[in-house]
Amino acid sequence: MSDRIVFPPPPAPDAIEWPGSPLGLSNVITRTRTRTALHDKAVDRQPGRRDQLVRAAVTHLIRAAGSDPVYQHDVIIHGVRVRALTNSDHLYDFWVDNWFSPREWQEATGRVPPRDPHVLVYALGGVSDQPEAAYYSRATNTIVFFNTAYYGQLKSWVLGAVGRVLAEEQGIHSIHGACVEKAGRGILYIAPTGTGKSTSSYGLVSHPDTRFHSDDWVYVRYLHRTRDGRQMHPQAVNLPGGGRIAGYRVFRWLRERAVGGATVSGVDLEEREVTVPVEALDLEAPVDAYAFPSEKIFYLRTNLVENFPLAAPRMLQAKLENVPDVTPAFLQAHDRQLEDLADTLLASAGPGLEGLARDDLKRTLARLIAFDNARAMLDVGAVLPPQRVYANPLEPTRLHTVILLRRDREDPTVAERLDLAAFISRLLVGETPARTREVAYNAYRAVDDAAERAFIDGLLEAVGARQGRVDPEALYRAFRAHPQAPETLQEEFELFEVLHRACRCYGLNTVLTADPAVRGLKEAVALTLDLIAALVEEAPDPLRLTLQTYREFLARPASRRLS
Repeated sequence: MSDRIVFPPPPAPDAIEWPGSPLGLSNVITRTRTRTALHDKAVDRQPGRRDQLVRAAVTHLIRAAGSDPVYQHDVIIHGVRVRALTNSDHLYDFWVDNWFSPREWQEATGRVPPRDPHVLVYALGGVSDQPEAAYYSRATNTIVFFNTAYYGQLKSWVLGAVGRVLAEEQGIHSIHGACVEKAGRGILYIAPTGTGKSTSSYGLVSHPDTRFHSDDWVYVRYLHRTRDGRQMHPQAVNLPGGGRIAGYRVFRWLRERAVGGATVSGVDLEEREVTVPVEALDLEAPVDAYAFPSEKIFYLRTNLVENFPLAAPRMLQAKLENVPDVTPAFLQAHDRQLEDLADTLLASAGPGLEGLARDDLKRTLARLIAFDNARAMLDVGAVLPPQRVYANPLEPTRLHTVILLRRDREDPTVAERLDLAAFISRLLVGETPARTREVAYNAYRAVDDAAERAFIDGLLEAVGARQGRVDPEALYRAFRAHPQAPETLQEEFELFEVLHRACRCYGLNTVLTADPAVRGLKEAVALTLDLIAALVEEAPDPLRLTLQTYREFLARPASRRLS
């Protein structure tokens, strides 16, 4: 698409960020607009490597003292304090907007934040003796970025590092997903890029009795019930003979090996500490899953306006990243789409577009949709009424439905209820629309990707997977029975098993444009949203809807969808 979009060139060969053509409050272009070519999340395998990287970062800060600005700013992400040191104006600007500062966290939640940072981040440009690279040390909860100002990778790696801390120490599940609440029921979307996660989450908010929760990342706590009617999220078990089990391991112990005399400690939904003997837990009762938002201001793709053009005026008042210029060839190729978007916006007569000629509006919209990694730092509370947006990061929604999105035009299945094996297997393989693999649909998990992929490839070979065809039951059994599964996979999928126990889980294939009766993308999106709403209301188990049968399901009254 190089003949259709244009980024202004850097002012100097070593520049990592510079102004783009004006748009919004600001429009920063970053030299790296995706993951760095060199990225290593397993530096702990090399003794001393983490210290070497930190020394390089500190040495640069000392040498540049007085000439480069250096920013230090702490934020609180689901109760974990993270400290960032950077000399990038852009990274600092987006970092401050994206997350709650300790003061903001306390004001929003009423909770005193931790005093000391648990995760430390160095993000430095202009380090001439280092390549453009990203590094992560799990042993010390340290992230080091050199010579990149792309905020998307920094944000995702920080979320991954915080997620590892929360899972291992508190049993809190960090999920790359979007969440919306409808009629008091939380809906969690987990999906690879390009399958409609943002479209589904923002689109459903157009339905009545909905609240917007999260765009990109949620924290899920799994609550057990006590015999006297209380709820608690278990975080640790103290064994009667000594010893302690903590974090994600607690859930399997409670399910399989709970013994008398142990005590279980954790918190309730109000963050109050709870300690009970294991006998006080009703282990036969359902487990409840509660999702918590992560971000203060949302970092999201500007091409959201393709399906929700009414978000454009607010986006044009936001800080932007990597919004390109477009060529006449792009405008010509997308003219029909741009005309439709302009019609919708001009008909709305909303604020923010005054004095903008139609051709200028079309060119502006074209810039917003032209590059998939163009981003905006958007306050969703300014787009939707405040009462329809979760603003308190410790206000949960109870999850009712989990939807794994995919886009496979070769499969006529539109929606299906997923049993445990199918749910775990689909996430384990993580096949994207491009037939690549992405474990848990999260390319930024703080793990040794190579080790995990090699392990999964071995499982697939062992169960005889051929040409992308996998027997979910065989893969699930092989995974659970394997004595040497990487700890990071055990951690992730132990928590996903609890999620499946707590929620109704579906696979949704966003391919309704393949229905000959559907007239264009707009109608396909609307029907998909209606289908999601119907699944949340009531749906039979088992369920499998195809391109030939989904309309019949939608046409039934809710009371008959169970049959």
